[in-house]
Amino acid sequence: MRLFVYGVLIRKLAHGRAAELVAALDDGLPATTRGALYGVEGKDGGWYPILLPDPDGDEIHGVVHEAGAVEWQAMDEFEDAHDGPDAEYRRETIPVMLPNALVVDAQAYCYARKVPADAVRIEGGSFAAWLEETGRRPILSR
Repeated sequence: MRLFVYGVLIRKLAHGRAAELVAALDDGLPATTRGALYGVEGKDGGWYPILLPDPDGDEIHGVVHEAGAVEWQAMDEFEDAHDGPDAEYRRETIPVMLPNALVVDAQAYCYARKVPADAVRIEGGSFAAWLEETGRRPILSR
């Protein structure tokens, strides 16, 4: 099993609980998937991304990890991913492309709600690059 991360779970962007959750993971490989990526401003003034998978969508950049060290229950709690109607994310299996063009399945946290009206579309599909280009910062906690 693999985990695809595209936002605050990317090691260089992770703070607090997010950093704890990804600390035991391997270095991972750059990978892409297809969909729509938006930035949402958090309560602390930082930003976090939401992913809507779509095979006909934009190329979304992230990192894929072997998931042997993932604590799924803790990760689901962090992402507010559960079966209830108020879940913010849901963990889905999506196709991701590795640098060698091999397509593999990976678990990813995909947004489960309606896109907020104040969400900002991230052109270019890279949350990390978007933060740098716009001078924004990632959320520090959830």
